Amino acid sequence: MGLSRKEFLRLSAGGLAAAASGGFFAFLDAPKGFAEDVLQSDRIRKIHSHIASNKARHIARVQEYLRQPSVSSWGLGIKECAELLMSYFQRLGSKEVELVKTEGNPGVWAYYDAGAPKTISFYIMYDTQPFDEKEWGSPPLAANIVKMAPFGDVIMARGAVNDKGADAMVFNALDSILEVEGKLPVNIMFTCDGEEEQGSTHFHQVLAPYRDRLKTCNAHLTLGPSQDEQGNVEVGLGSKGICAVELVCSGKSWGRGPQQRPIHSSRKAILDSPTWRLIKALNTMVKADGNQILIEGLSDPIRPPSQEELDLYNALVRKFSGRLLVSEKENSKIWINDWTDAEALRHLLFDTSLNIDGLWSGYTGPGMATILPDRASAKLDCRLVPNQEIDPTRELIRRHLDKHGYADIEIIPIGGGDEWSQTSVKAPVVQSVLSVYKEYGIEPAIWPREAGSSPEAQYTRPPLNLAAAQGGLGHGGRAHSHDEYIVIEGNEKVAGLVRAEQSYVDILYAYANWPEG
Repeated sequence: MGLSRKEFLRLSAGGLAAAASGGFFAFLDAPKGFAEDVLQSDRIRKIHSHIASNKARHIARVQEYLRQPSVSSWGLGIKECAELLMSYFQRLGSKEVELVKTEGNPGVWAYYDAGAPKTISFYIMYDTQPFDEKEWGSPPLAANIVKMAPFGDVIMARGAVNDKGADAMVFNALDSILEVEGKLPVNIMFTCDGEEEQGSTHFHQVLAPYRDRLKTCNAHLTLGPSQDEQGNVEVGLGSKGICAVELVCSGKSWGRGPQQRPIHSSRKAILDSPTWRLIKALNTMVKADGNQILIEGLSDPIRPPSQEELDLYNALVRKFSGRLLVSEKENSKIWINDWTDAEALRHLLFDTSLNIDGLWSGYTGPGMATILPDRASAKLDCRLVPNQEIDPTRELIRRHLDKHGYADIEIIPIGGGDEWSQTSVKAPVVQSVLSVYKEYGIEPAIWPREAGSSPEAQYTRPPLNLAAAQGGLGHGGRAHSHDEYIVIEGNEKVAGLVRAEQSYVDILYAYANWPEG
């Protein structure tokens, strides 16, 4: 899987000295007097004051958006939520607001033209995960304000932090700028996805009509709550790609075992099993420990970490050793091969992986069904790092199965195909975000890339090739789980709604005034 430890240490030797030279703001190169001229200016203070004085109205906007259901897997409220989202763009004064039809849930396009020198691309997902209301402490569509320690008030609702509540706060910040200044500091092209929770399968159809215009953007910027419960911030400069597939072994395709339907399990004495065949096929893909991938050529395209990525990695290990992989440790005892935290982080950032998400072959209820299934399937995901690509990876899996005598096993692609994404810490949009964190006295942990996947590559890869950044104060949690929340009243470490919205204003003005090139 990727580089050996010896190779990595050789490459990282130069980065250790650079990382040791200072904290994370060693990666920030702000123009002289930038904070005083921009972030501490009277115009910013006026917008901040306006946000504080309109707190009740802003809370109501967050609740309004969250009370409109938009569960993509249920098809619940999708059309109505898209229409509500469009009304928000119209309220901003966007001259272009369009519902974009796809083969799945519709997307939304909007363009706000401020006549500004810079234009940003802004992505919004408006769908949410489903919920079981019985598990919630407050009804998931009520968007009630409840008390939650160690904070004060939070809004509890499905989509509170992922991402509808967060996006409503961004709209509040944009409205505040307009109400004080009359126009935004940047032009914004909004592209909105109604099925990210289903893998953004059709999002490329939302982008397609506008790609030539999106090419004219200067950067892709995402605003939202980025603090954890302790007020710490992580900045991700990219993400891994994901090649997700379903492998299907059927008696019909194989020509052995049950051919049309499951049969009584007693007949296993005389019939082959598609389930066992699939398990045998899966076993050929990894060594006995299940960790070292044996698919020939899978790791060949991986490029070594760049010097910048190594500098960032070494700074993470040096500065934040006590905070590395905390959430993972809550649900595990030991890393693969007894790695140290630093070694585990290295593999998490720079290695590919092959995971079995689920294995199905028949009855899954209580008790026994005593059947010999005619069909078995397994869902796999392979996380991709530069320069691995989805289609060639899928072809390598096909070639591996064929080579090992499993040509009958079908490969079905899953999801919208999120490729890996990468942006330099030196990009102006990243630098402007870092300048705001410095103004707030928060030293962020800058990750070369996140281990997960997202549609961000649609913007950072050809044909758009935009630098991308995300940031902002505020906190929310329990995404995809019950009692999802977003903080309204923070504490001395975590920003509440007012300070979070103020930080979004700061980032927009920081980027609008940051020198390009």
